[in-house]
Amino acid sequence: MIFSCTQKTKNVLNEDQKKKIKGEIQSVISRIYDAAAHVDTTKLFEVFSFSDKDFVYIETTGAFYDSSAYKQMVLQFYGLLTSEMIARGSEKYTYLDEDNVLWSYSGSLTATFKNNQRAKYEPFGMTMLFRKTNGKWKVVFLQESTQESQATKQ
Repeated sequence: MIFSCTQKTKNVLNEDQKKKIKGEIQSVISRIYDAAAHVDTTKLFEVFSFSDKDFVYIETTGAFYDSSAYKQMVLQFYGLLTSEMIARGSEKYTYLDEDNVLWSYSGSLTATFKNNQRAKYEPFGMTMLFRKTNGKWKVVFLQESTQESQATKQ
């Protein structure tokens, strides 16, 4: 009895709420895909909540990055590219509450370098935690995983 009194009730979302949130998050995901395709760091960085104390990126090697290290890594990597295409894949939405949604992706990513090399990462997966802050969905957590690329000449 004492245990049940100290537990918070979980706010369960109905299907209409989930559908609305999914549409809002899909809009942000589309912006991420577009920014990657055009290697546009300005547009990419707009969707992240770098001011959030919880922001973290986990690189494919397992290294943890704060917002500064993440920005530096992206700027360096995007400087080598002409495009980074994220293919259609499988997606899963996990609604933690009305302000926090975990999005998982499984598919492939193809990076085209300025030297005409192309690297395809398949399988490629990423997980993002979206948090609604000041009425806008922002990414506060990003984890990517893949295997060695299959490099080809363009």
